[in-house]
Amino acid sequence: MIIGLTGTNAAGKTEFVHYLETKGFTSYSLSDIIREELEARKLPLSRQNLIEVGNELRREFGPSVLADRTKEKIKDNKVVIDSIRNPAEILSLRELPNFFMVSIDAPPELRYQRAKERGRIEDVDSLDQFIAMENREKSDDAHEQNLSKCMRMAEFRIINSGSRKEFYKEIDHTVSQVELRLRPTWKEYFMKMAFLVAERSTCLRHHVGAIIVKNRHVLTTGYNGAARKTNDCLRLGCLRNQLNIPSGERHEICRAIHAEQNAIIQAGVHGVSIEGATLYCTHFPCIICAKMIVNAGIKKVVVAQGYPDKYNLVMALFDEARVEVEQVPIPDNKIRIVP
Repeated sequence: MIIGLTGTNAAGKTEFVHYLETKGFTSYSLSDIIREELEARKLPLSRQNLIEVGNELRREFGPSVLADRTKEKIKDNKVVIDSIRNPAEILSLRELPNFFMVSIDAPPELRYQRAKERGRIEDVDSLDQFIAMENREKSDDAHEQNLSKCMRMAEFRIINSGSRKEFYKEIDHTVSQVELRLRPTWKEYFMKMAFLVAERSTCLRHHVGAIIVKNRHVLTTGYNGAARKTNDCLRLGCLRNQLNIPSGERHEICRAIHAEQNAIIQAGVHGVSIEGATLYCTHFPCIICAKMIVNAGIKKVVVAQGYPDKYNLVMALFDEARVEVEQVPIPDNKIRIVP
């Protein structure tokens, strides 16, 4: 979940960010990019300098530059991004999965009072001057700030005119509404399926699941377990444990067929072409599975966990056969049910 934040001055954006940080969110601010530029130029940190240098960066590198540079820093799954003031920044951030905009506002009289109490305004002595200062941040120039348009682009809106407790309640409600709209990415979607398939495993050491996908359609699935019509380790115990055979060695001494092998076999049984497909697997394949993957014409392997079997040899084989390998995080195993 990535929440973008925009809104009027002293509406409560900083408090919004701090509250989400207590809930495990990592925060980023587009203004940090400008602050870095001010520091490099040895310019004082002032609101006017932030506005002017920000507009200058947008003109030189494009109106979405602050968002583009911030996106490169994001590594977390729960993120809040502050200081979004240009519509192009929103369009850039919407390229991220599960990104949603929230705008925060409050009556100008209340915001002016808050700003004065916190010493957040410079060279402003009246409400009229405060409003005039804000109006300078509503330019129609594509390379400058346009808060009003950004606020109109937000999916969610909060009016922060009550107590802090009421504000926190509004934030919680907004986050809960965002959660209802979350969708897994395609990679998360298919990897979750692989982990679900792994639950059918009859292996006592590793539960491994694999699915083969082409054009975003699942073709076959497989998990590690005994051959058809034969007893499995759940009934007989693990032969490899009984013989003290380490994982990744002596694959022939095992009752199970690996998940990747089962997925490939199922394609053959049902006459399904898997050439050019992608295999998602909970674990990195062993060398035997890797050879089968290559010969089956599978072009990409996506894994979530390692496996103790000749990693370098497998990677050398995949490199030579031009099979792409990607490792992704273990997916959240929570199944969200919207009533």
